[in-house]
Amino acid sequence: MANQQPAPVTPPDTSPWDGGVPAAATAVVKRIEGFFAQPYDDNGAQPGGTWTIGYGTIVDAQGHRVTPQTPPITEAEADQLLRRDMAGAAQDVQQRVLVPLRSCEAAALISWVYNLGAGNLAKSTLLLRLNANRKSEVPAEMRKWIMQEGRPVLGLLRRRWAEAAIFAGMDATNACVRAWREIDDLSDWPAF
Repeated sequence: MANQQPAPVTPPDTSPWDGGVPAAATAVVKRIEGFFAQPYDDNGAQPGGTWTIGYGTIVDAQGHRVTPQTPPITEAEADQLLRRDMAGAAQDVQQRVLVPLRSCEAAALISWVYNLGAGNLAKSTLLLRLNANRKSEVPAEMRKWIMQEGRPVLGLLRRRWAEAAIFAGMDATNACVRAWREIDDLSDWPAF
């Protein structure tokens, strides 16, 4: 049996952020959200759920909130919605973050904003730490955002760890794989 080579890992982009959407941001959102052609309740019909479609978008191409009646979309349409939403998240990060970012840091923050919204970024201690140029504290601040309906959620902890790892310079694929492989309960937070 031949030795199988591991899949190549794309090195993280540690260059200065240009204000666009780094590839790592889109990669992590696609990997975590997955593609859904039909609308779905992202909380499995539990309280606090939000209807989404594609790669987790909550607003369709016509600007309407996604509902159970939203028509199915293709993967190409989902890509367009994702590009639109990621550009909005990048703009929110660019407007609120006052210190220079590396592309990997911006990618993590854009994914975070895509999931949690610009309003949460605006009122977060994470943003205060970041704008005070205390970047080493950002991963711990990201970890705090794992609650849904007042309860911590393992999937959100995994997502926050992946985002924190990307912020610290890990490539997006490795961060996502490790998050789901190494985090089994709410007390887990592996070293990057």
